[in-house]
This record gives sequence, C-alpha cells and structure tokens, in this order.
Amino acid sequence: MGPTIAAYNFCNPDFDGFLAGAAQAGYRLVAVGFAKGYLDLPLEALSDDDLKLLTAKLQAHGLGVCAVYGGTNLLAEDGLELLRAKLQAAHRLGVSVLDTGSISLSEDPDARRHDVQTFSDRVRRAADLAATLDITICLETHGGYTGNADTCLEAMATIDHERVRLAYDPANFLYYEGRRPEERLGELLPFIGHTHLKDHQGGKGNNDFPAVGQGETNYESLLPSLWRGGYRGPYTLERAVGQTNEEKARAMARAREYITGLLG
Repeated sequence: MGPTIAAYNFCNPDFDGFLAGAAQAGYRLVAVGFAKGYLDLPLEALSDDDLKLLTAKLQAHGLGVCAVYGGTNLLAEDGLELLRAKLQAAHRLGVSVLDTGSISLSEDPDARRHDVQTFSDRVRRAADLAATLDITICLETHGGYTGNADTCLEAMATIDHERVRLAYDPANFLYYEGRRPEERLGELLPFIGHTHLKDHQGGKGNNDFPAVGQGETNYESLLPSLWRGGYRGPYTLERAVGQTNEEKARAMARAREYITGLLG
C-alpha cells in the first residue's frame, strides 16, 4: 500500500474553499482542525446537526477524514474532562488520530516537575479512553515539552502509553527551537503517529513559511527516511501559500505532487 497523503484545513481559513481546493488538488483525505478562524465549531460539543452538515460537505467533495485537531490545555482544571469529550466527538467522526499540544516548560525546576507530572498523568488517563475508541492522541512538536528530539523522547518515556504518540512537524523544530528536525529521527520514528508538513526558513522565530520544498526543512531527506523507517500514518500538508482559494488549491496540488514524488 502506498503512502497516505492528506491536507489540513489550516491550509485555508475558508473551510468550504479548503474542501473544494483539496478535492481539486487530488486529495482524498483531509484532517480537520477545530480551531478559531478555521472551523469555528466546538469539537467537544459537536451536535448531531453539526456532524450531519460536516459529513455532507466532506461527502460532496469525495473526501474522508483521517485526523482532527482538538487542542486542549491539560493543566487547566477541566482539561482532562475536555479532552475526553473531544475524543468522544472524534470517535463520532470516525477518525483514529486526535492532535493536541503538550505544555510549555517553566524555568523553575519545581514548577516544571509539577507540570510534567500533572500533564503526564492526565494525558495517560485520557489515553485509556482513547484506547477504547481506537484513537491515538498525538502531541504536536510545537515547542515546550515536545519541542525538540530530546524533550519528545523524554515525554514519550515519561507518559509511556501506546495511545500517546507525536504529531511530528519538522518545520516547528526549526521555528520554535532552532534545532534540526533530523536530530535523533531514528529514535523518534517508533513514536510518530502523524506528520504535519510545512516549510520554514530564516532561523528560530522567523515567520517565514514558504511552500513545502522551498525552505530549509530538507524534506528530500526527511520524507524518504520516514517511509523507509516504517512510518505509515498520514503525511498531512499543514500550510499552503497564496491569497485566494484558487491560489491555495494550486499550491496544495504542487505540494501533493512534491510529497508524492519524494515518497515514490
């Protein structure tokens, strides 16, 4: 079976335009981010009517859903309850991956230990529910506790749950940490449950995200390495350059061709 190549609606804040563009660009699967400015629906409170409308829109374009984004602050008092509700909604959508963030890391050692312990305990408890729903919780490599290879591996060892994995975003290693995404990739591979593909250039913190393949992320090496290393989850495009729906659709098509070419 060949690689699964998908697109996130973070490529285009116009959700209907994104769906039409993704289908036009040749994608058959999308990941749906329930986030302000992209799809202003509360995943945790998705109504039957919301679900029907979303399903109808996807089916109208011949698209399926491979993952959802349901970012949750697990350090908040209601964080665990909220993530559990999002998992139940993700199950209703029929997906097997729910992406969320981890935590920032305090400079104070005591606060850091407390936050790591609280987060790890709560995400494990959420993962127990995820296991019954056949869903994997994927923590984005988005700075903080899952910001670079060292902290990602520490998080995976501490959490130690088969239903908690990484949403590996190579460009974020560059943007948030100024670290190369190839670092310790062989060790990270068994813990990658989803990939988010965008590009970056200009050093740590520089807000320059060109088209995939046009920046400094070195996908020519990374994508074949992921495939050869046994990663078989979705390769999901996260950004598309352009201003109009048509420009973004063409960018998604070029990205799909580029990713497909590297994966053979």
